[in-house]
Amino acid sequence: MDKLLEVRDLKVSFPTEDGLVKAVDSLSFDLAAGETLAIVGESGSGKTVTSLAVMGLHNPKATQIAGSIKIKDGNEVVDVVSGDREKVRLLRGRVVSMIFQDPMSALHPYFRVGDQIIEAHQVHNQVAEEVSRARAIELLEMVGIPEANKRVDAFPHQFSGGMRQRVMIAMALMNTPKILIADEPTTALDVTVQAQILTLLKDLQKEFHMGILLITHDLGIVAQVADRVNVMYAGDIVESGSVEDI
Repeated sequence: MDKLLEVRDLKVSFPTEDGLVKAVDSLSFDLAAGETLAIVGESGSGKTVTSLAVMGLHNPKATQIAGSIKIKDGNEVVDVVSGDREKVRLLRGRVVSMIFQDPMSALHPYFRVGDQIIEAHQVHNQVAEEVSRARAIELLEMVGIPEANKRVDAFPHQFSGGMRQRVMIAMALMNTPKILIADEPTTALDVTVQAQILTLLKDLQKEFHMGILLITHDLGIVAQVADRVNVMYAGDIVESGSVEDI
């Protein structure tokens, strides 16, 4: 299988007044193209800290990170931990994207959703804004937002929770990434919308042949969509295997 992500011996610690907090300790896993790997565990086990490390989003002044996070970018492999900061920045949103846990706080309340999605496209593509806007409308239609050509000019507060989650998915997929990190993508959504979002992610995965890193504590979701599972506890993987085995 085509390996997109390779994490080896990842350690993430936060210096505090009470000493060093080891949020993630000696974590190793891989993600292949077209595969869904679920990371499950109780709150505080290090799931989100791991995903932010893969994205290179931890503040280097307040975080100690060791190990390697290698992401395949075409014929090149970039190490998020030790690689050039500019190269890592150019990976975000283009090769690896993330659907954040809370769509209300992840979307800027003062800007129209279309402008926020267009910006994600403009950063990585030297094209006219009209081209990015057409792409944004296309993605909003793809994720099931009705009247996308009108809703593209709406503000986040004019969308329901499920619709905001769809906007986040559209933004994450704007540049057709190879790796999609979905951090609790169905939190606070009712069961019907939850099922729609999960079906949507599976359909888009088939279309774009993405590797999905699914972070959740809902084993029902894991059984429904994942291929493999890593169970985290206290910053480490304590159990790993196929969905059937776990």
